Amino acid sequence: MSRVFILGAGASRFAGYPLGLDLWAFVRDSSTPSVKVKQIAQHVIRAMDQILRVIPPREPDRPNLEEVFTLLDLADRGSEILGLSNIKWKVVRPCMMGLITEAFLWHGYQFEKGDSLRGNELTAHVLEAWTAFLRGDDTIVSFNWDVLHEAALWRAHKWHFADGYGFVYGDAPPQIHSPIKLLKLHGSVNWAQGSDDDCEPSVEYKSTFFPPVRDKRDIYRKGAATVDGGRNLIMPSYLKDVAANKLLLGLWNQASEAISNATEIIVIGFQLGPADALARHLVGSAMLRNSRLSKITVVSPREGAIHWAGFCGKLRRNWELYPMTFEEWVLKHAQPSSPH
Repeated sequence: MSRVFILGAGASRFAGYPLGLDLWAFVRDSSTPSVKVKQIAQHVIRAMDQILRVIPPREPDRPNLEEVFTLLDLADRGSEILGLSNIKWKVVRPCMMGLITEAFLWHGYQFEKGDSLRGNELTAHVLEAWTAFLRGDDTIVSFNWDVLHEAALWRAHKWHFADGYGFVYGDAPPQIHSPIKLLKLHGSVNWAQGSDDDCEPSVEYKSTFFPPVRDKRDIYRKGAATVDGGRNLIMPSYLKDVAANKLLLGLWNQASEAISNATEIIVIGFQLGPADALARHLVGSAMLRNSRLSKITVVSPREGAIHWAGFCGKLRRNWELYPMTFEEWVLKHAQPSSPH
């Protein structure tokens, strides 16, 4: 049995991370104490205020950043139709990436070190049940930036950063291998790359998320002088160029192989919207190569799973919907797996 779990934002929402339409408010209102980050935030907020006056959200304070950033990416490539050329998106974009990173890291730090984990019995129980359910031959394909799931798996001794991210980490102890793979296709806020060709990024903040491991003093050298900190995250935009980043391209290839060889696929909190052509191609082409898969399980509130019906129908795959949140499904349906 080879299980693949595909995680979207809905799999981290219970821990306080945002869904798509709440991302900008989450980032803008982050209380990170860094003076440098606050200075960058002022610049980005001014730019976003100007952008959202031209491209107002359908719901108050809930802009669709994928749509907004796509229009800005197009304007940056010469398709200027909205009068936003003075935004200087080429400058604002990496600042936004750095701001997203810091907001997620600060929330993750508070979650791991503060009262939110120990003080919230439900959250702790969900993570304990989830990690007990996962087993050593599982692969998790995640479209999230946060460090929530690997930190929980680390505590359960089911994952290691040595090779658990899908790349070999040079500073990890030798001969250690991760039982579970976690392939983060949009990047991770605790990775820093020296360049787009860097396939062995630094794994930072290990002392926070993977204690008692300590960070070496020179761990933060990659991208230290850049506003994005070397975080080559896949930004929310419909113009995603994975091929521009050698590390991410390799991870997408590994995800394709895992999906094409899976005997069971469970999708949690991931909508697979029609505009996300890259993800739809990845999942669809891999499933077409998979002759062993009988059905797909989708865990999502009904409104978040609407696209899966048509998608699975075109692929002629049976699918089963559990119309519930990640935490509801874990507590009700996820039973601990037998050790292998």
